[in-house]
Amino acid sequence: MKLATLVLAVTIAVATVSVAQEETAPAITGADDLVKQKSRLWDEVWVNPDTDISAYDKLYIWQSVFQFRDVGDANQNRTTTAMLRSYQDHFTISEEGRAKFETIVSEVVAKELSRSKQFDIVDEIGPQTLLVRGMILDIVSNVPPNVGRQANVHLSSMGEATFIFELIDAETGVIQARMGDRRYIQPPSRMNDLNTAPTNSATVWNDVEQWARDQARTLRKELDKTAKKAKK
Repeated sequence: MKLATLVLAVTIAVATVSVAQEETAPAITGADDLVKQKSRLWDEVWVNPDTDISAYDKLYIWQSVFQFRDVGDANQNRTTTAMLRSYQDHFTISEEGRAKFETIVSEVVAKELSRSKQFDIVDEIGPQTLLVRGMILDIVSNVPPNVGRQANVHLSSMGEATFIFELIDAETGVIQARMGDRRYIQPPSRMNDLNTAPTNSATVWNDVEQWARDQARTLRKELDKTAKKAKK
């Protein structure tokens, strides 16, 4: 993901998508001060040069954002295995499916971050706290609406989305870091290989859960590693 795309995606998402929490926080600033860093974990990482991670020991999960692409209804009845393997078509996600996606991802991220050894998850904004804002943008699905009735549908991924995390100082509202990339919604162990088992509702949501856990685990481990090093 290029810088312009990442910054534009964040700006559009925050401006147009309703958020999951309404806890009061200061106005968010500092995006222009972020400096790009090399990373083996994400396509894009931007850090405020003045960030001191040792100043924080709490995380508050704040204003999660979900944005689904409007793909229309043109492909809803075209569900051949050959077409699905081409990844050239996407399918509309129902309102029920969107709600379930948001619930699963939110719960998995919160649970994974709660395993941190350097930070406590808190339910109130206060001192020494980093706001963690997760944004899952441009979500698209490879799963046809009638997948449960077709035994011959095999997918390597359930779709794709841009996953972005922002870390924000809870007292000042200054963005400390932003990282993200676009990935297929699939378990990290499969790595684009076609699933030998037919796709059904259970496998779809299991893949979404594993995908979200992988994103959150990556963030948790990197935060713990950086904080532990900074506090020595």
